[in-house]
Amino acid sequence: MDQFDRNILFSRMIGLVSQPELDALAGKRVAVPGCGGTGFTYAECLARMGVGGINIADADTFGPENMNRQFGCTVDTIGLKKSQVLSERLKAINPAIDVQVVDFLTEDNVDEYLEGVDVVCDTLDFFVATPRRLLYKAARAKGITVIICCPVAFGVTAHVFEHDGITFESFFGINDAQSETEQLVRFGQGLTPSSLFKAYTESPSLDFEAKSVASLSASCLMATSFGSMLALMKLLNIEPGLKPAPYSYEFDLRAGAFKENLTEASAGEAGATESSGYAASVGSA
Repeated sequence: MDQFDRNILFSRMIGLVSQPELDALAGKRVAVPGCGGTGFTYAECLARMGVGGINIADADTFGPENMNRQFGCTVDTIGLKKSQVLSERLKAINPAIDVQVVDFLTEDNVDEYLEGVDVVCDTLDFFVATPRRLLYKAARAKGITVIICCPVAFGVTAHVFEHDGITFESFFGINDAQSETEQLVRFGQGLTPSSLFKAYTESPSLDFEAKSVASLSASCLMATSFGSMLALMKLLNIEPGLKPAPYSYEFDLRAGAFKENLTEASAGEAGATESSGYAASVGSA
């Protein structure tokens, strides 16, 4: 037997997944657009759980400012394309994995990018508005679930968008008439409606001009763990303990809190939640 046969590489999963389930994962494909703070580790985690195909997207290169949170960033990869580094990493984990790469998501390529995809893990940069909307619209049309888990301060958020549930635009209250900044503010509001981080800090330090946000590597890994586990369960038709949107979830280790939110939203209106406080901190960042 080949030493890199998948039945050897992923044998320690047996007991938590069955052999038929492990075999099925070889034929599954996940889209992971974004190869930075969470995308790199999302893709690696999925590859290490036996997923046979991964589609990535990123045109950016690693810089020293990425060192604190992006696990593909080392002194040896500075200046290299993130997608190139990630692709090589995935093939070094499982030589049989099929990796498809694009630089950007556009109206011209998003449908092809999602061809054959079973689940999307949204790991696009926070400050990307139009490509994210394209992604959710195309995934919905193709009947594909989109999972987004974001690192926030000392915690993580979790949202699951099913193709037959509330739309991305309705949940976040986003429409074409809004400026990009307005859309991003509303996106931030919908990500953390309970603002659990306010137990210890007033703002997550979002800077719209510099397009940066304070981040911790551990929180990025927390998001990866939540999101890739949800993706695995979706691929194996395992019912997760989290409900899809309009429900969302926040967990913050420093605050010692876990919150389930229920959002009622419509396009063009900010999502109304049981508890909301993120708008002011985002808008004033």
